[in-house]
Amino acid sequence: MSIALPSGRLLKDSKLFLEKIGIRVKEASNRELISSENGYMFYFPRVFDVPVYVENGVDLGICGSDVVLERNNDVYVPIELPFGKCRMSIILPEEKIVPLENMEGYRIATKYPEITKNFFNEKGFNVKVLKLNGAVELAAKTRIADAIVDIVDTGNTIKANNLKEVYKMMDISAVLLVNRITQKTKFDFINDLIKKAKDYKNNIM
Repeated sequence: MSIALPSGRLLKDSKLFLEKIGIRVKEASNRELISSENGYMFYFPRVFDVPVYVENGVDLGICGSDVVLERNNDVYVPIELPFGKCRMSIILPEEKIVPLENMEGYRIATKYPEITKNFFNEKGFNVKVLKLNGAVELAAKTRIADAIVDIVDTGNTIKANNLKEVYKMMDISAVLLVNRITQKTKFDFINDLIKKAKDYKNNIM
């Protein structure tokens, strides 16, 4: 059984969750990206790549629901997990707060171009989406964008950059991903795993 776990902020909670449902995770040593323990193979890609690995042959994965929506890979998502909670929001400079309906023609900087395009298309607004890979707050500070769409947790970063969260687009959570073929060929194992995950989630919430 192979499992893709996100390097970065979700790794610690992902490891704890798996251990609570009976899967002991061995983290990769040094700069290695693969480890093994008790018949499990663990891969440690960047979080945005986890759905790609699961779609293309890795049995299981954990990442944020935002990544699943943005990447749109063909994977089975049976359950939201009780960690990685945050939200995706529209953020504006404090001195340029406007209602959502006044954002027609805005330049929106984001790491999530597909989600952003779909959101504004559904609202019936035309915007120009600028895809960035780094700190999107800088786009608002330098005025190359009128607004940004980003993940908000504590809100401290946007406050420090004189920005304000003005509209919550969606809540985000870590989710469990299952490869479509694994879902069928290892049906009993996957069902048992999902049951354990649900029991764990119910017990702590």
